[in-house]
Amino acid sequence: MNLKTSFFILFLLSFIENGNAQAGGYTFAETNNSFQEASGMSATLVNITTREKIKTTGSEYVDESFREATVNNGSKYFDLRYNNYTGLFEYKKTATETVSLSKESNTAFSFKDGKTYLLKKYKANKTEKEDYLQIIGSQDYKIKLYKLESIEFIDYKEALSSYQEEKLPEFKLKKPLYFIEYENTVNPIQKSKDLEKIFPDHSKEIKKFISQKNIDFNSDDMILVQNFLNSIL
Repeated sequence: MNLKTSFFILFLLSFIENGNAQAGGYTFAETNNSFQEASGMSATLVNITTREKIKTTGSEYVDESFREATVNNGSKYFDLRYNNYTGLFEYKKTATETVSLSKESNTAFSFKDGKTYLLKKYKANKTEKEDYLQIIGSQDYKIKLYKLESIEFIDYKEALSSYQEEKLPEFKLKKPLYFIEYENTVNPIQKSKDLEKIFPDHSKEIKKFISQKNIDFNSDDMILVQNFLNSIL
């Protein structure tokens, strides 16, 4: 057994002992209602116990800091942050304990800095999904615009030869995904044809606008699309 193979086996054992890879290595405990008791709001919570993480590159968060926010349009502020890997909001219960809020009871988060997230259902590749989508652009239009920033976990990669490099596990930010909500239906938008399908009567206008403005569907250029759609509908 060579040195690289030994390292890989030790790595796997360490990974198993420190938690579940699919859940980002967190250990889940019993349901805790302290958040509900303190806020008066209906919320089911799951404790996340602190554990030593294996060495990885990247982060599970776009922003790791906790910030004040309200939940479910309430008036009380809590220290919260969004975990872009698990897709759940986290509440700082104490200096050493973080609590993950379930999607089941928590549908809206509004931060003091103006960012608002709503729990929305949508279909992607014929599969129904449910995620917290950040409000982008104007909410006064008939066309609503949302953004999803998510992080994927890339497994450890062993160097199989002297020409390859060993790669530690990595949390990597994916390209943002934008959504249009129209007539109570939320649709992911990745290309011009996605818009043309939703608004077939304006297909030519949409195609021309996208081409003229050279719209990047993975950026806040989508605010220009929202403004344009609102002007023709």
